[in-house]
Amino acid sequence: MGREAERISSRKNENVRVVRELLRSAKYRAETDLFAVEGDHLCGELADCASNIEFFLYTERALEKYPETVRKASEKAFTAAVITEELSEYISDTKSPQGLFAAAERFGSSISSGARRLVILDGVQDPGNIGTIIRTAEAFGLDGIVYVGGCADRFSPKTLRASMGSAFRVPSLVTTTDSLAGFLEGFTVYGAMLDETAKRLGEVEFSEKTAIVIGSEGSGISPEVAEICDEKLYIPIKGAESLNAAMAAAILMWELGRSR
Repeated sequence: MGREAERISSRKNENVRVVRELLRSAKYRAETDLFAVEGDHLCGELADCASNIEFFLYTERALEKYPETVRKASEKAFTAAVITEELSEYISDTKSPQGLFAAAERFGSSISSGARRLVILDGVQDPGNIGTIIRTAEAFGLDGIVYVGGCADRFSPKTLRASMGSAFRVPSLVTTTDSLAGFLEGFTVYGAMLDETAKRLGEVEFSEKTAIVIGSEGSGISPEVAEICDEKLYIPIKGAESLNAAMAAAILMWELGRSR
């Protein structure tokens, strides 16, 4: 890998402390503008997508099991170090750590001016739902995701694990409700709502530029964002009261993606 990696065995090491805190605290991630990932898949995705990695920690066992990921991440890292298995257990946010950890500055691509298919998340609080929606948006070829209304941290470990690396590639925008209408100028905006006046999915012909709003798990779309919606839209279902946010978003995004 080109240079001898430092070896760390102390919990008091600064990089160990920082990675552990980044995996546990949204406040700390916001204060430092950093985030952390762990495991073979996400460390590999980060190495492929990030310009650089602040620091990368791995165990001897991880080097034996995941040599290609260790190579890629070490080459991108300003600092790479070997840690003990005990430290891996101490740092990890999972039950079965794989012994690889990386920290990087938050990054992501902006939504382009040519975007035609967008999803807006309004106050979605479950990080697993957000990660699944990001992954599905990439799979169905949507042009980006807009976050409004205090959504869960999109750089949390749970979000990143659920996104399976798609969070590093899907264009995004974090904005305020006040700025949302201006950003969506030229779009037809549909709000996913259980409402008698809503249009039935499958009977709607989407316009050239369309955005669909998914509301929070508990209270749906906020009144302020509902005011921006041009139309209400619902998914016809039988035998269940409702679908969770990620499942509803997946169905809506499939329809939106295939109508391009």
